[in-house]
Amino acid sequence: AAVVITPGAVLTNWTDSVPSVLVMFMPGQEEGTAAAGLLSGRVNPSGKLPLTFPNVENEVGFTPSQYPGVNLQANYTERLEVGYRWYHAHNVVPRYAFGHGLSYTNFTFSGLAVDNTARTVTFSVQNVGQVAGAEVPQVYLTFPQTSGEPPRQLKGFEKVTLQAGASVSVKVPLTERDLSIWDATAHAWALQTGAFKVEVGPSSQDIKLAGTLTV
Repeated sequence: AAVVITPGAVLTNWTDSVPSVLVMFMPGQEEGTAAAGLLSGRVNPSGKLPLTFPNVENEVGFTPSQYPGVNLQANYTERLEVGYRWYHAHNVVPRYAFGHGLSYTNFTFSGLAVDNTARTVTFSVQNVGQVAGAEVPQVYLTFPQTSGEPPRQLKGFEKVTLQAGASVSVKVPLTERDLSIWDATAHAWALQTGAFKVEVGPSSQDIKLAGTLTV
């Protein structure tokens, strides 16, 4: 395995040459103990990437005026298409997606139920592997087209620890804020109405369940 110590995303076009990659970011003085536990199998990994690993340098195509800026001024012309939202908006598959993270076991997702009145998303997660482990199912929303929002935005997640063969029902509540966008004119959050696409999976690119929430 290759162990990567990094403060952020790195290019990983070399990963086909190694059996596995352990990304530890900036783990602190106990990094050796943590790495040994994970690599030996004493601890089952359950971390998820909090950002996107790109395929190539500057994959999003930032111009100097966007980053680092020109004459001490940066222009945020990418608007809301930041991080994983850019990848979904432009249908680009990254090297490693936001929310991605493997385990020594496997999980399945089933039984999606969306409650329009309570505004909850409920589903089941089962550990179908041979060892105990933890999964972090993630709930993403795509706003109605009239909202002008990037697709597939993370709105909730829940970490569940399961013994081999066990399953659990997971309920993720959605708040009014989750269903709102910022109205720059009114300087307030504005609840959006219509059909929201609901997607559930172990990462932003690995969607296992899909449904609709109507507001």
